[in-house]
Amino acid sequence: MPVRRATLGHVALTVRNLRKSEAFYREILGMAVSDRNPRMRMSFLSFGKEHHDVALIEAGKGAPSAENGDVAGLHHFCVYVGTSKEVDDLVPRLKKKKIPIVSGPEILEVARNRSVSFLDPDGNRVEVACNAHKFRRKSRER
Repeated sequence: MPVRRATLGHVALTVRNLRKSEAFYREILGMAVSDRNPRMRMSFLSFGKEHHDVALIEAGKGAPSAENGDVAGLHHFCVYVGTSKEVDDLVPRLKKKKIPIVSGPEILEVARNRSVSFLDPDGNRVEVACNAHKFRRKSRER
């Protein structure tokens, strides 16, 4: 029987430099560190509603890079925001910090929402897209 009525819990990324990646997600996406596990070399970051939305696990500086195509796996993950303006307002910050923009800002052909995609310090592709209807719902169905 297939899983039904599910939602994504979190994304866990293997990174080469935990401090650098943690700073990136705090500064660029406005996430807060909710917890750390020094023994496992992990940081947990949250947008505020969940314990963590993104987990970072340090593999070390010599780890293969997604940016160089060295590993198969995650293509990208998406963070929804409530307005197209929030997407557009992010672009100057990305450029100022010299963060590589992969695509956008643009209106996506299929979803028809405003989107920008960029790379984190390990070359993982992060998309920020407007999904206003998601924020209009008073509560999710359980």
